[in-house]
Amino acid sequence: MILVVGGLNGFIGSNTTEALVEHGQDCVVTRHENTEVPGFLRDHIDHRRVIVEPADSTSLADLRKIGGKHKIDGIVNVAGGFASGEGPLRGLRGYFDMLDATFRVAHDWKVKRVTFSSTGGMYLGLQGTVDEEAPISLPSMFPILAYQKIVEVAADQFAKKTGINTICARLMGMYGPFDGNQLGLEARLVHAAVSGKPPNLENVFFGNAEDTGDLCYIKDLARAIALVHTAEKLQYDVYNIGSGKLTPNREVVEAVKRAVPNFKVELPPGHFPFPPLPLMETKRLQEDTGFVPNFDIQSAIRHYVDWLKAGNPK
Repeated sequence: MILVVGGLNGFIGSNTTEALVEHGQDCVVTRHENTEVPGFLRDHIDHRRVIVEPADSTSLADLRKIGGKHKIDGIVNVAGGFASGEGPLRGLRGYFDMLDATFRVAHDWKVKRVTFSSTGGMYLGLQGTVDEEAPISLPSMFPILAYQKIVEVAADQFAKKTGINTICARLMGMYGPFDGNQLGLEARLVHAAVSGKPPNLENVFFGNAEDTGDLCYIKDLARAIALVHTAEKLQYDVYNIGSGKLTPNREVVEAVKRAVPNFKVELPPGHFPFPPLPLMETKRLQEDTGFVPNFDIQSAIRHYVDWLKAGNPK
C-alpha cells in the first residue's frame, strides 16, 4: 500500500489519492484536524481501496502507528503548511519534523520510493523555458520556497545515504476540484461564474489581462504524480510537472464564458507587476512516464464547472 500524506482532504493530496487508486494502487491516507472527505474519494473509502488513518505528519509516533497496522511500500507526501510548536520558527520546525518522521519510517519500512511535492516557484527569477537542471537561487522571496528547497536538499541526501529512491516533483499551475484556497485566477473565475457572484480579483498573482501561465488541471497533475511514483524505473530524482505550454488569461476567461455563457468579467489591464515565472520543460516527465495532459483549458474548465454545479462546495 502507498501512504499518501495529506491524501484525504488536501487539494493535491486528495486528487493524487484518486489517481493512484485509478492506477491500481491501494492507499492509506492521513487525516489530521480536518475531517472533510471529497466526493470523488467516498466510493474508494467505502470499498476499502482508501483507508483513512488519523495522523499528524510531523509526528514520528503517529506515522509508526500506521506502519504497525498496514504494509506500506511507498510514501507520497504532497501536503504542505507543516508546523510544530509555537513562535516564529513553527513553520521551519514543522518541515524539519515532517522530514525526520518521513525519513525514519521510510527507512524502517524499507519502502521502494518516497515522492515529495515541490514547486515550480523554484525557478523564480529565471526567464524563458527551464528544465530541471536550471540553477536554483538559494535566497527565497517566500517562506514556502525556502522550505521546499530544504525538502529537495534533504531528499537528495536521504536517497544517497539509504539507497531508497526519493523523488521531488516540481508542480505548477494547478486548479480544479477541492481547491479550498482559491488563490489562482482560474478557481476564482469558475467559482464566481457558477455562483453568479462578481469574481474577487484581489491579490491574484499573474491575474491581469495580458498575463499567461503554465496551467495544469489538477486531474492531470495528480495523474502525473501517480505515474512518477509508480514508474518501474526513473532516470532522475527531480521532475517538472506542468502542462508544458503557456495559456493566456484571455483564453481562461473565454473558456469560462463558454461554459457559463452569462458570465462577465474584466481583468485588470496589462501585466501583473511581478517578474513572470518561466515555462517549465516537461521532457523528463514525458520520456520516463509517457505523461501527456488529458485536459485542455476548455475541457478542464467545463469539468470544473460541472463539478461545482453538482453541489460540491469547492
